[in-house]
Amino acid sequence: MATKKKTEKDELTKVDITHADVNDGMAAPEQEALSEMEKVNATAQVHITVVIPYCREFAQGRELLYALRSWQENVRFGINVVVIGDREAWFSEEITFIEHQRVSDNAQVDTLAKLRIAVASPEVTGYFIWSSDDIYVMNPVALPHIALPKVSGKLVPMRFKGLYAENMKQTAMLLEKNGLPCLNYETHTPVLFDKEKLTAMFERFPELEKGGYLFTSVYYNSHPYPTQPVYLDWKTDQVLLPVVSQSPDENKVIDILSRKVFMNNAVSGYSSWLEKFLDKCFPVSSDFEN
Repeated sequence: MATKKKTEKDELTKVDITHADVNDGMAAPEQEALSEMEKVNATAQVHITVVIPYCREFAQGRELLYALRSWQENVRFGINVVVIGDREAWFSEEITFIEHQRVSDNAQVDTLAKLRIAVASPEVTGYFIWSSDDIYVMNPVALPHIALPKVSGKLVPMRFKGLYAENMKQTAMLLEKNGLPCLNYETHTPVLFDKEKLTAMFERFPELEKGGYLFTSVYYNSHPYPTQPVYLDWKTDQVLLPVVSQSPDENKVIDILSRKVFMNNAVSGYSSWLEKFLDKCFPVSSDFEN
């Protein structure tokens, strides 16, 4: 897997592909699905930016360090990494760092501000991956593993508490008001964003600037990906293992991860066990470390 800082010649531009011969006689949704997949496949042939919003104040241990090691070890396409937020002393020149002070105690407000920076930055490719400091790539992945949207059912605010529940309620109300689906795309997995579609989302929903919204759910519900999303259930899916316990059965974790591509940890799941486990999984320093 190649890691590199983006140069002008590496800039990922929109793939302008026409297939009149292939598309003749196809229904519009089928044409849209074909076009979207062609773009994703073309993107996989070049490098793409991984953007990670980072607030050191809320970081737990060395999550980001291990996350970046996992990207380097298991991603099977070229990437450059952009971190927006706070700098760590161990960052190497392979990380493009964009400083950004936290603007709100509401995480959704703060991350939306960082997302806007990513959209405006020439260091970020036209399609880019939006991830987190506590998401780890546990097995080899291709871009389609990330490009295919994932959901955990519908937006149901009553299942949550506090500010996150309020953000979800606000999001559901916005989508319902606009006659849009209310699927929950907040799965804490890497997602593929398109700068043009994000810009269209900001223009369509100026309300996003006024408060906390779950913008990934607004994005995918308002610009539906032309295929069925993956419905996550950690007991049966082949996508994600969320770590919520401080002392899980390590043998069981290893067995489950043999069938997964991503792992994340909740705040409750960060522990000395997790850091030792991550160090065993990713003991070798990455290009992103001094």
